[in-house]
Amino acid sequence: MADEMKRLCAVEDIIDGKARDFDIELGGVKRILFAVRLGERVFVYLNYCPHMGRPLNFAPGRFLLKDDEEIFCAFHYAGFRIEDGYCTDGPCRNYSLGRFATKIENGEVFIGEELVWPEPRSEP
Repeated sequence: MADEMKRLCAVEDIIDGKARDFDIELGGVKRILFAVRLGERVFVYLNYCPHMGRPLNFAPGRFLLKDDEEIFCAFHYAGFRIEDGYCTDGPCRNYSLGRFATKIENGEVFIGEELVWPEPRSEP
């Protein structure tokens, strides 16, 4: 991944246990992404379903389902783990969301400019 990191927001700008969407330019490319906060950890993904190429949410900030324990696609209810974006249920099972490297520094969230697409994999 590229060493270049860009400030996304303050950690406190994302409600703990919830998601928030962002439009940001990274490496000269406009990206529509979302961040999920779990305590002091923040996970940042491209807002793009690997099944149909559509945004995951049907309304701003609405990315979580099942008591806020899973990311979901509002169009076909695929479920993704928050911690790694891996699809556990639905038509894109075994694929993962595109993600960005993330670091927290002095209460600020920074993300890498490079989008990472994990390879499809099977899990028991």
